[in-house]
Amino acid sequence: MFLEVVFAAGVVLGLLLLALHWHLKRHFSLFERLSIPGPKPSLLIGNLREILAKGQFQATVDWSEEYGRVFGYFEGYTPVLSVSDPEILREILVKDANNFNHRKPFPLAPRKSLGLFLENGAQWHRSRSLLTPAFSAGKLKQMMPIMKTSGDILVDELSRQVTRSSEVDVYSVFQGLTLDIIGRCAFGLQTCAQTDRHDEFLTNIRSLFNTMSTTLILPLVMAVPFLSHFVFALKNVVFVFGMNPVVWLRLKLRDIIKLRKDMGPNPKVVDLVQLMLFPSNSRHTQEADDNDNGMSKQMSEREIVAQSMTFLLAGYETTSAVLAFLSRVLAENPDVQSRLYKEIDNLVGKDVTYESLQNLPYFDKVFDEVCRMFPTASQIVTRQAAESRVINGVQIPAGMNMHANIWALHHDPQFWNQPEVFDPERFSTANKDQIQPYTYLPFGAGPRKCIGMRFAMVETKVAVIKMLRDFSLTLEEHHKVPIELIGRGAIVPKNEVKVKVTKRSGQRTLGIRHG
Repeated sequence: MFLEVVFAAGVVLGLLLLALHWHLKRHFSLFERLSIPGPKPSLLIGNLREILAKGQFQATVDWSEEYGRVFGYFEGYTPVLSVSDPEILREILVKDANNFNHRKPFPLAPRKSLGLFLENGAQWHRSRSLLTPAFSAGKLKQMMPIMKTSGDILVDELSRQVTRSSEVDVYSVFQGLTLDIIGRCAFGLQTCAQTDRHDEFLTNIRSLFNTMSTTLILPLVMAVPFLSHFVFALKNVVFVFGMNPVVWLRLKLRDIIKLRKDMGPNPKVVDLVQLMLFPSNSRHTQEADDNDNGMSKQMSEREIVAQSMTFLLAGYETTSAVLAFLSRVLAENPDVQSRLYKEIDNLVGKDVTYESLQNLPYFDKVFDEVCRMFPTASQIVTRQAAESRVINGVQIPAGMNMHANIWALHHDPQFWNQPEVFDPERFSTANKDQIQPYTYLPFGAGPRKCIGMRFAMVETKVAVIKMLRDFSLTLEEHHKVPIELIGRGAIVPKNEVKVKVTKRSGQRTLGIRHG
């Protein structure tokens, strides 16, 4: 009897293993069946081995060069269609945006209160409608004094660093700046992020991004997706695997939000938390009521914390990287730096105003070219198909996750002559009309285009104007090597970005302010 039970159990186990093998083989042959090229996946972990060995950013760069503008790969168990074909991207991001409204799920996202970036459907539409007023031209004008104050602190910090060494890690400096600005503009929070490298917010947010690229949880969940259901249920596991910065930041933001809620509405305050806690009956909030199936325009405390986390992380990482890249190319291209400095000197008055920032044509060209060469959001412009489609002969089944491969798009020699050469004149009035539509997408496109785009542009301009008025940037010979990059959400420098910072003669001394 015992042997019969063992034999029966063995048969059942064998059949289960055969069924599992058949399922995995069919699952991982998806792109082959769709006639879509791509790297050959392992039967158990897809292309996770290459992703872990090279990093997801470098892996997708290499695959783009080998397989072209459309290819498929597996993030562990999850199939992903990578696209850098502008015609297909136009369909996905704009023309058929309703079918591709959802983003590719993030495996470590919490089950509730995702924040604007990861929300989908009616919840996303409601949040987008409620948050849009925070980034209007009027609100950005009101934020200018905050940004200028942070810009003055930036100049003071650079002055201090230059007294110790003329070579400055500008990436680290700009991380402090962007955290300072997003803290003040979003939460009314004054950190010491620019002046104290041990500031709690700065150290925890840096730890969070470093953890994202080293934690063992993410590849494990990518290989076995159902494990994601247990990660955030087990708080101790989160701490053991080094995710405690997430918990710390959430608790701090919750405390700030509770304090602001207890203080009540203040019409003189223009930050993001004020808008979320006490939404007015503006056109945008009325639209949220009218169009979102009766969902309340008042966000819960949990939702406000989630939205705050989203803007804190996005506002810190991407803009600090853009500023570091921009400083590096200015140091490498003294002619560009000189022309930009002259434009600032001629067109921006003593007081930097929102209006003056709108009339800097050469700055706009430099900014656009930096964003072309270094599209920091390349890894995070994703979509998911609700229904099956065939676009330009490419079959896209329902549920397929898609990655808009912005890096490959921006470095494609068919669309950009000598794409590795920094040339702001690509975006001159004469040349801009020659750029093929949907080959330049640093902020995405369509309804889910980056909501903070104008905020980032204003922040960048204020910082660079403040910096170039007081300092010139050059690059020492031993630093004239390509910047090594890493993808940890955004595409950012892997190491320090050092440039030589020199005080311009006749500029203000430490502590003396001007606009």
